[in-house]
Amino acid sequence: MVQKYSWEDKQKFDTLFKNKDTRWEVEKKYIEKTIKYIRYIKWIPWLRMIGVWNSIAMNSATLDSDIDLLIVVDEKRMWFTRILCTFIFQILNVRKTDKHHAWRFCLSFFCTFNWLDFSKFSLIKDPYLYFWMLSFVPILDVNNCYSQFIEKNTSWADFSNYKNILVNHKKNITYNISRNKCTNDTIIKVYNCIDTLCKKVFLPKTLKHYENIWKPYWIIISDDILKFHNEDIRKDIAEKI
Repeated sequence: MVQKYSWEDKQKFDTLFKNKDTRWEVEKKYIEKTIKYIRYIKWIPWLRMIGVWNSIAMNSATLDSDIDLLIVVDEKRMWFTRILCTFIFQILNVRKTDKHHAWRFCLSFFCTFNWLDFSKFSLIKDPYLYFWMLSFVPILDVNNCYSQFIEKNTSWADFSNYKNILVNHKKNITYNISRNKCTNDTIIKVYNCIDTLCKKVFLPKTLKHYENIWKPYWIIISDDILKFHNEDIRKDIAEKI
């Protein structure tokens, strides 16, 4: 099923979320901060893409907003990457916590390159996910992952009405990197073992929290995706558009 939403649908969506046509100073400062701090993790060799989504990407941020990141990695590297990113942002004192929210990074969405096709968790009618993808702002792009992200979703989401927006997003890419995949069997095995160990240590705690909040459908925990947001408004938005 191909989703295609018109300019009128986009205007309805923007009105619901008070999205602006252009990025104001507050969103610019959030993007500048993201660029500044991504440089501390861009060295991680199996990163494929990092970008900003939600209110900042949609030009509806406030001074109390946090910075939601989507982080894409190679397969069998998600748990290790999550630990590294969390540790580094914690050391830098810029990670979102229960007590400190505004201007900090929310590391709640990781996925592997295998999971770039978001139809795997799309609703039958999902304008929120559609416009979420349309507004997503890539900052780090390794081996043209952003273009592949859009391409992998064209089987179900038709973005032909918004080609100019997607082209403009490429101008936001600050760290455009070409990186060869590691072929050393020993190094690969070591990294695989580390990722497995990270999963064994942190998966039980993650699943326990998931069970404590009654396993909502929008939280996804697997070897290819970790999506942790506490609420999902997609069904509500689908009814309004």
